[in-house]
Amino acid sequence: MVSRRSIQRILLLLLFPLLLLLALWAALRHGISIDRLDLMGYQSEKLYLKLNQRLHLKIQRLVLPVSRTDQTSGDLKKELNLLHNILHYFDAIEAREIQVNGHSYQLLYLDRILRLKGGDYEVTGMLYDRGDSMEIQLPQVKILSKKVSLSGELHYRYRNGELRASGYYRVPDLNGAFRIERLGNRFSFWINSEATSSLHRLLGLVKLSPDAREWLLQRLSAQRYRLEYLQGQGRLDLKAGRIVPDLATLQGVARLRKVHLRFHDRLKPIEAPSARVLLQRGNLYFFLDKPRYGKHPISGSRAALLNLFAPHRLKLLLRLRYRGRVDWQILKILKTYGINVLIGQKEGKADAKVSIDIPLVQGRVRLRGIARLSPGILEYRKKLLHIGGGELAFTSRRLRLRSFKIRERFFRGSIDGSVDLKRRRGKLRLLVESLGQGLPVPLLQMKKVQIPAEISWDEKKRSLKLPTLKSLLTVDAKGNLRFHIRDLTPWQPYLRGMLRLASGGDITIEGRAGKGWTISGRLNWEGSPFYLGSGPLRRFPFVMHITPGGQVEISALDGRLKYSSKEKVLQIRGLNIDAQKLQIEMKKIEGGKSSGSLTVLGRKSLIRYGPYVLLSDSYRLRKRGENLDFVGQLGQDRLNLSKRGKALKIWAEGIGDRMLHALIHFNGIRNGRYTLHVEGDPEKGYSGEILIRGGVLTGFKAYNSLIAMINTVPALMSFSSPGFSDKGFELKQGTILFTLKGDRLKLGRILLVGKSSTIAGQGNVNLADGRLNVELAIRTAREVGKAISSIPVVGYILFGKDKSLTAGVKITGTLQKPKIQTNPVGEALLYPLDLLRRTLTAPAHLSEPKPDEEMLTTPPPAPAAPLPKRPSAMENNSSTGNSQAF
Repeated sequence: MVSRRSIQRILLLLLFPLLLLLALWAALRHGISIDRLDLMGYQSEKLYLKLNQRLHLKIQRLVLPVSRTDQTSGDLKKELNLLHNILHYFDAIEAREIQVNGHSYQLLYLDRILRLKGGDYEVTGMLYDRGDSMEIQLPQVKILSKKVSLSGELHYRYRNGELRASGYYRVPDLNGAFRIERLGNRFSFWINSEATSSLHRLLGLVKLSPDAREWLLQRLSAQRYRLEYLQGQGRLDLKAGRIVPDLATLQGVARLRKVHLRFHDRLKPIEAPSARVLLQRGNLYFFLDKPRYGKHPISGSRAALLNLFAPHRLKLLLRLRYRGRVDWQILKILKTYGINVLIGQKEGKADAKVSIDIPLVQGRVRLRGIARLSPGILEYRKKLLHIGGGELAFTSRRLRLRSFKIRERFFRGSIDGSVDLKRRRGKLRLLVESLGQGLPVPLLQMKKVQIPAEISWDEKKRSLKLPTLKSLLTVDAKGNLRFHIRDLTPWQPYLRGMLRLASGGDITIEGRAGKGWTISGRLNWEGSPFYLGSGPLRRFPFVMHITPGGQVEISALDGRLKYSSKEKVLQIRGLNIDAQKLQIEMKKIEGGKSSGSLTVLGRKSLIRYGPYVLLSDSYRLRKRGENLDFVGQLGQDRLNLSKRGKALKIWAEGIGDRMLHALIHFNGIRNGRYTLHVEGDPEKGYSGEILIRGGVLTGFKAYNSLIAMINTVPALMSFSSPGFSDKGFELKQGTILFTLKGDRLKLGRILLVGKSSTIAGQGNVNLADGRLNVELAIRTAREVGKAISSIPVVGYILFGKDKSLTAGVKITGTLQKPKIQTNPVGEALLYPLDLLRRTLTAPAHLSEPKPDEEMLTTPPPAPAAPLPKRPSAMENNSSTGNSQAF
């Protein structure tokens, strides 16, 4: 059971707080004044607290504890709940001085109007308690050090802590609106701006890395900037006067007028009348309206500043789009970033896209692009190149060509391939549509051919190697060209002009455009018309000079052969030439035609045409199309040759041994003078006549065999003074008529008149195998037979008017091994042509001409052209050695 004393104590304990509260309430109703109060670190002076319906608080001076002021404003919900409680219990608050971290503030709250002034802030607002929420209207908030003015309203829901704030801000040169929302522990914000001329102020809204901020301030300029919006998530730092965002969530759009974007100190800025700037995922994208680089429109170009909030990865990305002529201003962009292109467009346009990644902190620049060129003209160091268009793809290291068409007069085709710009080399594939057409001198021609090529260059020269054609083209820094072909064999199908004659060899072409060219080397010429005594010359060291006007000067074989295209003269010294082969080879030069003209001047040179060798000290050979005219001189002897189409004529009068021996390949007739007439063509054959005046027949195997046979035949040994001896058969005069068709030489008439004997005959010689079939009649005077020869007709037939006797000789075998046999006297009557003539015409020839005139009855054919005037100087022409050599 509880005692009375215990009950009294309990009642006293219960009543004391109540009495204390009643006393406190009474005091508050009356008003409490406290000069100084220290409570939980708070220090106050002259505090007055009075309770009407709500509390009314006046404080002369209040110092907040350091532990309290050091707390951040991160727990905004707690702060707003405290403000809600103040609104609930206090009707008025007046603080003349509040010390916070050494700063003094004045606070007045009366009739829901809140005013705060001091330190860096001036705040005027109205606070409303809406039951489940609080509304704060802020007509004016100033942050003095930042020169920021804010106005707006704030709504706060007590239950879930949702916060919504919106309003306007003003800083020097920048005005705008903002909106902030909070749900849970996350803030989202939205902000914009009116147009401003200060990029510095606009960038102050976002915390950027120093490098990004510096680049934007130095490289980007505009007449006006306007932020359409910037939104994201983060927190509002009123003390710092800025938004502290979650950078990954930031996105926004800005509009710029009269933009200048300078992406390199050595390059002109990109200019645009306006631009749209997009902030997204930590990158800043520039969409330029009608941009220009210098005077060049680059519509469709864009720029981006990547990794704004990652300082070590900050870089500029350019996407340039250009449609127009590529001149040196455009090429300077590539050169600035390591691609030194020296070729610009003089005519034509390009559709180019270029991407440039420029690290702004560390790293190397990366460049890539593609350009499609229209037909036009490229210019390289004042040299022009006509093109038919093509595509170029390039990076900082590599260049790719696709269907790059060349349309030069001498080269038409396309190029594909890849070039390593760092190693300065590449591999190409040339599709040649035509090569060599339009050159001043036709040297080569190529059509529809694919050629692999290798390109390289350095500071001193540029090289193009053609492995399959065994060739190398180099151009030095001064523009001098050198094209070396170490083997002409792969070029054989494509050679033209003079080089068409070559079956191999090596050449070097050197020169410079507009300065002329020099071609030197060694040619292998299988069909060479030039020869020496040892055989044909098939290797020709030569030097060819080509003037800018296309005139050609050639010197070959140490100057023994020279050619001038201006005069169309070929000079030969100490060389022999086959005129028939020369005509064939010239047809090769002229592509199967023979319309050109050429004059050949020879000294100390033989000239040959088919089976005929024309020996001369000097000669002149003129070719006009299919026609040839030749005049050769050996001492006082002169020989003429004329060819019209296929018809050939050769004539000479009174020539000596050397010229005749070389011409007929026979030196068995010597020490005479000769007249020669030949005409015909290769298909129908040749016919001719040789007239002999004086000389000796000796020194060949058939004659030696004939002497041996005469000395063994008693009938012929009994001839008186036959005129035959080991020294030869002395001739007074003679005539040889012949025809030549193919390898068959037909001796239609042989008539050789000696001092005491005469030889007549006919026959055939096969020049291919050397076989002979010749029948001769040897007539000589004999003392016996006077009785028979006195019978008029019989004596005329058997002996002739001069009482001579005729014996028959037949020569067979070969030229190297002739066989000679005699025929009976009766058969011998049938062989000599003059005996047959006398048999048929005996009654009409009882009166005969003189012996010498009798043997020369066939007149020579008329010459095809007037014979050249014979020189007056005489020369001994009896040299046997030269005639034997040819």
